[in-house]
Amino acid sequence: MTEKKKVLVVDDEKNICENVSKILSKQNYEVVQAEGAREALEKMEGESFSLLLSDMVMPGMNGLELLKRVKKEWPLTKALIMTAYASTDTAVKAMQLGALDYITKPFTPEELRDTINLAVSDELQEAPTTRHEKEKVNIIGLDTPFDADEVAKYTGEDYVKRLGPSDMPVVEVKKPENYCEVGQRVCDIFAKLGKTCKAGLKTGVCPQQKAKKGKSAEKKQGADVKRLIGIDMPFNYEEVSALTGPEYIHNLRAGEFAFMPYEALKQHVEQMKAPMGARAEADVIEFPRQAAEGSILVIDDEINITHNIQRILAKEGYAAEQAVTKDEAREKIQNKPFDLVLLDLKMPGVKGMELLKTVKSHIPETRVIIITGYGSIETAKESARLGIVDYLHKPFTPDEIRSAAEKAFTLAA
Repeated sequence: MTEKKKVLVVDDEKNICENVSKILSKQNYEVVQAEGAREALEKMEGESFSLLLSDMVMPGMNGLELLKRVKKEWPLTKALIMTAYASTDTAVKAMQLGALDYITKPFTPEELRDTINLAVSDELQEAPTTRHEKEKVNIIGLDTPFDADEVAKYTGEDYVKRLGPSDMPVVEVKKPENYCEVGQRVCDIFAKLGKTCKAGLKTGVCPQQKAKKGKSAEKKQGADVKRLIGIDMPFNYEEVSALTGPEYIHNLRAGEFAFMPYEALKQHVEQMKAPMGARAEADVIEFPRQAAEGSILVIDDEINITHNIQRILAKEGYAAEQAVTKDEAREKIQNKPFDLVLLDLKMPGVKGMELLKTVKSHIPETRVIIITGYGSIETAKESARLGIVDYLHKPFTPDEIRSAAEKAFTLAA
């Protein structure tokens, strides 16, 4: 008879522990339960387990903290994380800390059994994260995603009492009278028309909002730069204005070029011709005098994205190259050992993790940061298994790009 695999299930909700035990007991697993991380560690000190299955959000010590402790003290114990608060950020962190998979609640018995069977049969591999990298993973602040007293101030005690650590109650919010679904607002005209908006239903656009936008557009001269900036560019109006001044932003148009009226341009050229001492002082953004070490490649089929990342990194002294097609990216990866690659996941002609695998096969020591507008738990897990250091969602801020790059080079040091 085959020896039973022993599984430790950790969740502060007892009914979940019981349900998981019932599911696994039918497949020749011996299940031990723990209703918290502290209790789980005590049990692990007294007996050995083939697999740890832990919830993420628990009071006292969260699932990532427990995972980090377990993989440090019992590195051969396989581990899985389960959570109702799934995010790409925690998915990447869990994989980097040594979890074989990251399961989102609610799951079916089949999904749980299949994942555990893959884990114990060595068909799932840990991410190639070094001990140094594991130490740098930030695992603080996941104990509880809300403060009960704070929530009670806005929702009442009854609502808070119904909240559990891993489930949110479904609360029906009554909509006010004369609320129009098309315009997502209370509308008197909607009420007068018998609570229907035929024009809006036909076009999918609120006629009143459309009329207001039209009048607003007539008053404006030129494009609304606040709308132009931040659509495809990884920065927003206020950030650019803080660095360059409102005059530069006022002259920005689609295509990220700044222009000025002809008369102003002539005056600007004349000023450039004037002797040095006669020139008016200008606001200048100072760049680092000494270039930072480290070669960077930015891979994205949107040229404005690559240009903006290059500018952001240039202010820190990094000289970044770009590749905007699959072929160009492959050629550069094969011909130069870059220290850091920022890689868009969704590009024409690229299937899944194809380019990430190319990077890892040709320059395995290279740090990779994923940049994507199509983030998902599955791509976060898969890219983490392949050894990325970070996973950023578009649109991102300059600070996020700078921090991610600094983190990558710190880990490499």
